[in-house]
Amino acid sequence: MHEDICTVALDKLVSLIVLPFHRRWSVDGSVESEDHNTRILNCSVLDRAPCSVGILVDRGHLGQSSIVAPGSSFSVAIIFLGGKDDREALAFGKRMTNDSTISLTVIRLVASADEVDGSKWDNVLDAEELKGFRYNDVREGFVIYLEEVVEDGPQTALLLRSIVDDYDLIIVGRRFNVNSPQTSGLSEWSEFPELGTIGDLLASPDITCRASVLVVQQQKMVTQ
Repeated sequence: MHEDICTVALDKLVSLIVLPFHRRWSVDGSVESEDHNTRILNCSVLDRAPCSVGILVDRGHLGQSSIVAPGSSFSVAIIFLGGKDDREALAFGKRMTNDSTISLTVIRLVASADEVDGSKWDNVLDAEELKGFRYNDVREGFVIYLEEVVEDGPQTALLLRSIVDDYDLIIVGRRFNVNSPQTSGLSEWSEFPELGTIGDLLASPDITCRASVLVVQQQKMVTQ
């Protein structure tokens, strides 16, 4: 089936495929079911998709929040560490600001001053992509931009645990096999590589929260 999905995406010039995570939650936060075949499909699409891919971890609250009451908002956060997948998450978030009912917060996790994260070119691209969010110059939308300095992975985990209940949806880049000071010590505990280190942490049953998670991977260069 992954070939059919990729073929349709290519024919229709799709920019993003969103797939459901294979694990489903009930509204009370417990794991309701798992579908191994869905996981295999997701991993195959991630490897072969002709466009960017998102895996949606629905915690069971999105259906209740899909219709926003007048005067209220749908709270979305983007967790940004850097790199191409995180920049893709920002690009998706920028499009969401066209909806006036969406409240967007960009949280950049910065490594300690004595640590260097990523290549120089990646850092340049990150700074350029973040510029509009820093100065709240994202089309007509209003965006909150925050920076948090973290020492290592455990400190990142503590920070994320403290904010998960503040949002309806959290968007992160997959950042597969990308090492950084902000995630050091976390990767060995990851259960699902298709979610990346941060996505896997947020999707863990150990974190009881209402926020659903969208893990974004920028289009990969496929070698034949």
